[in-house]
Amino acid sequence: MAKAGGKRYAADTTNKIPVVMELSYFDSIHAWLEIHHIWLGPVIAIAAFLETLVVVGFLLPGVAILFALGALAGGGLLGIVPVFLWAFLGAALGDAVSYQLGYHYHDRVRGWWPFSKHADWLNKGERFVRRFGVMSIALGRFVGPIRPVVPVVAGMLNMSPRQFYITNLLSSVPWAVVYLTPGYLAGSAVELDKIKNIPDWGWWTIGVSCLVLGLVVWLIKAFRKKY
Repeated sequence: MAKAGGKRYAADTTNKIPVVMELSYFDSIHAWLEIHHIWLGPVIAIAAFLETLVVVGFLLPGVAILFALGALAGGGLLGIVPVFLWAFLGAALGDAVSYQLGYHYHDRVRGWWPFSKHADWLNKGERFVRRFGVMSIALGRFVGPIRPVVPVVAGMLNMSPRQFYITNLLSSVPWAVVYLTPGYLAGSAVELDKIKNIPDWGWWTIGVSCLVLGLVVWLIKAFRKKY
């Protein structure tokens, strides 16, 4: 994932919340999904939702979980288009809920755990949102250390709902592609014929999303030099 660079947005390794779930816990879920693969799409949406939800996003190894689910889907249990759609739905909803919490509770969020003990997390998110404005919603999706707090901070700062939701929906598309494609292709590689089943427009979507990710990285660097 893209990094903001510099120390300003660097991850706080001394005050980091330990991950509360080990990947081994998902072995049984993995086995269950292989049998009941009709639920794989909703589970991808739930994982994307939790990965982007304020507070919860700090606690789950979301990237690894999404990679594993993508690999499972790539093994032939779910097409690449439904994978992207379910991930898009979960990511958009997770950021929307986080935004609404910030928009409704404002500074009371600062008293919630873990922000009551790690006020600097919200402070870093606030500096990021004030610096990049509405673009922080899109850029923040790819900046690991502040990704879980940007939407709630945007709500706390009364960002226009219209601006937020438009940017949220548009940025959820490349997010879904970037986060799910590696796992999907890894799962497909086990059975090479599965890769051939990806439609041409699916490859175009992957390519465009990679370009968008590159643009995001470039914008972050450009804004940092300017400001």
